Amino acid sequence: MALLDWNASLDLGVASMDAEHRELVAAMNRIHELDARAADKASIEAAIDRLVTLTKRHFADEEKHMAAIGFPDLKRHALIHQDMLKKVDVHCATFRAGNGRVERAFFDFLVYWLGAHIKGIDKRYAEFGTPAKV
Repeated sequence: MALLDWNASLDLGVASMDAEHRELVAAMNRIHELDARAADKASIEAAIDRLVTLTKRHFADEEKHMAAIGFPDLKRHALIHQDMLKKVDVHCATFRAGNGRVERAFFDFLVYWLGAHIKGIDKRYAEFGTPAKV
């Protein structure tokens, strides 16, 4: 069973960002799948590390996109990204110090974060516009 199923409510209509969001959902689901089948700690940690890498890349890409369209709330959005990365770091540290199982709080955070982030603040830049053709 997936942690988060992709659905139309998560589509922004910005192809590159939608593709990256789908990749993040897949990475989250992979962590959930590994934990559910009691995979070894190293495998789960590798999956978590992949999610962190994808997230950092996505945030950088998203901020570039917002800059390209002149999105006026870019600085605030970037601060939210920084805060989210700090929270992910705390969850990662908890996992690394633990017994090799992912705490439910981490999964709850991931589901809330991605769903609320996309449907909330990401929707704002999607509705604002697209980059000008050069």
